[in-house]
Amino acid sequence: MDECSSSSTSMTLDEAIQQLHFSEAENDATESMSLESENAFEQHDAVHVLFDCGTSIQDEIAVHAWMIFATTANMSEMHRAFASQEHRKVLTGIGHLKLASKWIGSLPRIFSIILKSWQMKEKLPLEELHKLKELPVLEIRREYGIVLQECNSYKNTNPAQA
Repeated sequence: MDECSSSSTSMTLDEAIQQLHFSEAENDATESMSLESENAFEQHDAVHVLFDCGTSIQDEIAVHAWMIFATTANMSEMHRAFASQEHRKVLTGIGHLKLASKWIGSLPRIFSIILKSWQMKEKLPLEELHKLKELPVLEIRREYGIVLQECNSYKNTNPAQA
């Protein structure tokens, strides 16, 4: 199995999510959210960690693909959570043409994600995130057969740089 030398592999999922929040300087971003939105964002962040996706536009696209094909996430709940005014503002700031070109450019990666998700032992049960957060990242990857595409270690955290 492909493993990164990233320090997040020896951490619990909860610790790795906290590291992601710290690197993004958004520790309190979920304070004003509904419980449903907060859960959706926490699941989204768990996918960032477990599938080693950074936060560039391309990595955000990859996270969406991983969520659709490799997890049991309720996509209607996820879409409601990401329909927030702040999320729309970010997408508008990127621009529809640039965003569309990034999606088209990400198609080879999306196809690879689809293939890797089919090879997993089972889909990642994000409704059990509270239990998963107690386990080491490496153990979760092994248990579900998560094979990483590349090691990002959250290096690109500014979507505007993409």
